[in-house]
Amino acid sequence: MVKKTRKTLTSKSSSLVTKRVPEFFKIFLSPESFYKMKVPIEFLEQLTSEIPGSFYLRGPSGKVWRVRLLEMGDGYYFKDGWEDFVIDNFMSNKDFCAFKYVSENCLQVQIFERNGCEKESAFEANCSQACTTNFSARHKVKKAVKNQGKFPIFKGRASTMNPSARCWGEKAVKNQGKFPIIKGRASTMNRSARCWGKKAVKNQGERLGGPFISQRRDITVKEENMALNAALRFVSKKPYAMITMRKSHVYTGFCLPLPRSFWKAHLPDCSQQMTLRDPRGKTWSVRLYVNQIHQVGQLTEGWRKISFTNNIEASDVCIFELVKPNEFKLHIFRVIEETVPLRRLRDM
Repeated sequence: MVKKTRKTLTSKSSSLVTKRVPEFFKIFLSPESFYKMKVPIEFLEQLTSEIPGSFYLRGPSGKVWRVRLLEMGDGYYFKDGWEDFVIDNFMSNKDFCAFKYVSENCLQVQIFERNGCEKESAFEANCSQACTTNFSARHKVKKAVKNQGKFPIFKGRASTMNPSARCWGEKAVKNQGKFPIIKGRASTMNRSARCWGKKAVKNQGERLGGPFISQRRDITVKEENMALNAALRFVSKKPYAMITMRKSHVYTGFCLPLPRSFWKAHLPDCSQQMTLRDPRGKTWSVRLYVNQIHQVGQLTEGWRKISFTNNIEASDVCIFELVKPNEFKLHIFRVIEETVPLRRLRDM
């Protein structure tokens, strides 16, 4: 009996091993882990299917980010989309990340700070990717396909099956033109995010992370003047604008007004997407918001991520060189060359 019991336990333990969920952990090291994160090949070998081209990362807030898995030299890395996950979840140096395979191509991510506790700010993170992935919607579609043919199909006119279906007929045509059309990305579900004007700019700071606090040492007037003088020595045959960063540009609000003489003379007279190339050569998409009535031209959506990634702080001087009709080249003249990552106010 003892031997049989041992066999039973052995078989149960082996079955438990086979049903074990693949998972791994990584330590976030800035700046090496900011743009990419290596995925252990041993983890990928545990997957029953082929190595996917992308994963969906479900963060502590329940939001989902899509990241591409690329083979690069010495292994596989999370690449495109990983940077969005890092910024939106307020990750900082030496954070501990645990990845657990919960369903097809989906990983549940837990983020711990250096004190061993889960990162509280990550529970309030929002996905800033252009097309927010609705994880539950994808599974509803799969479930619908899987259940296709299991339920009877009721034949009849669509208008008689559901009273609300008749709204797509004469009533919809009748009401056409009565409601304003809000221009913006169709995938953005937040009403304020569909408005490219002041309301969207006002809400952008809180929606994408809230205010930040500088961690650098106190600066002197002499150091500020040195940064300004270095920027004044900049020479280019192409048009450019020089702006000294304020707290409202890089710590909260994340709205960057451009000099009126510059944007009226060299930039489009309507709102549109622009490309910005930072000092490391990375290109970004940033929204140029133009209001002819109030004579305002400013960089709004996308600027927050640019300033945070490049660790631009108040009193730093930035030059925006217009190298193409719709492309800026960013030059940064720092008050202090040594950069210290910003921290979120709520984490203080």
